[in-house]
Amino acid sequence: MEMVEWSESMSVGIAKIDEQHCRLIQMMGELDTAIREKAGEDMVEDILTNLFNYAQVHFALEEELFRKHKYPEMALHELEHQRFIAKAFAFKEKLDARKPGLSLELLTFLSSWVLNHIELTDKRYSKHLHDCGES
Repeated sequence: MEMVEWSESMSVGIAKIDEQHCRLIQMMGELDTAIREKAGEDMVEDILTNLFNYAQVHFALEEELFRKHKYPEMALHELEHQRFIAKAFAFKEKLDARKPGLSLELLTFLSSWVLNHIELTDKRYSKHLHDCGES
């Protein structure tokens, strides 16, 4: 499985959101490296916790912009965020229980979710927020 890498094609054209997307992808790379290099479980758990916490900060920024600019698909987008958070907590519980095979499952989930979320869901709000003056 290959990790997602940031590229300009992923840009939503809003600098602070693009910066956060790039950081999330970097954090996923750090997690991938830690897992591949068989870093200690504590290090993997710390990286994962930081990644999930940062994702929540990112979601809060998007949702703030949605409310400010009355984004019509806000409820659906927020539901995706809530599902991600629920899945993140489920992974955290599995990690705490030291479930075998979790690493590959986790990296696959993160890579596919982030890529699909940015490319499909986040790009849908781009025009609306640009029309409202965000850049």
